[in-house]
Amino acid sequence: MSLILLGLGGCSVFDQIDEVDQSILQAEAVSAPEDSKFSGGDCQVFFQGLAAGEALDRFFEKGKCGNEAPYRVSALGGDNPVQLGPEAKLNCAMTTQLQRYFADVVQPQAMRYLGQPVVKVRVAASYSCRRRNGSRRGKFSEHAFMNAMDISSFTLKDGRTLTVKRDWRGVSRDARFMKKINREACKYFTTVLGPGGDKYHQDHFHFDLAKHGRKGTYRVCK
Repeated sequence: MSLILLGLGGCSVFDQIDEVDQSILQAEAVSAPEDSKFSGGDCQVFFQGLAAGEALDRFFEKGKCGNEAPYRVSALGGDNPVQLGPEAKLNCAMTTQLQRYFADVVQPQAMRYLGQPVVKVRVAASYSCRRRNGSRRGKFSEHAFMNAMDISSFTLKDGRTLTVKRDWRGVSRDARFMKKINREACKYFTTVLGPGGDKYHQDHFHFDLAKHGRKGTYRVCK
């Protein structure tokens, strides 16, 4: 286990989101073969000062869940850093895409609609060894592979907190902010679910990097 605690500052190093190959991100997100270890030092988002957290030992349970190179992520950096509470257990690809999404979408839209940045988000779920939507059968959730994160609320610089459940509906600035960042998230994640989708996501946003379709380029955005 190694500790990665770096200063969080500077702009996002990613300029053109359309040039990012989602299939590569998905390959980084899944478990690597035992003869090809993916170590904590391989996740550049930490060493570029754009995320803070801890590299954990490889972790697997119940023969299906876990990841070759997990991280406990405490913050995402950029011009306006964001604390994660509680800390999230994620893989490198998911951490990288979350940092890009917050730096390039969430914070600019928070300034546009709310006049101030987001300083903290409530992590409703990260790693969890379970199947989709808590079902006893069917496919495992991307949460089981540290390849997903759910967000239920956003705390602003002035201390005010917006919740997905309360502030999604309507035409207020808060609601427009929520809908805008939900819509833009599909440029960064392959699965985006929220109150506009199914009954399981009425009080939070779900983001993951699941592989959809034969080539892994299809996205599910609701």
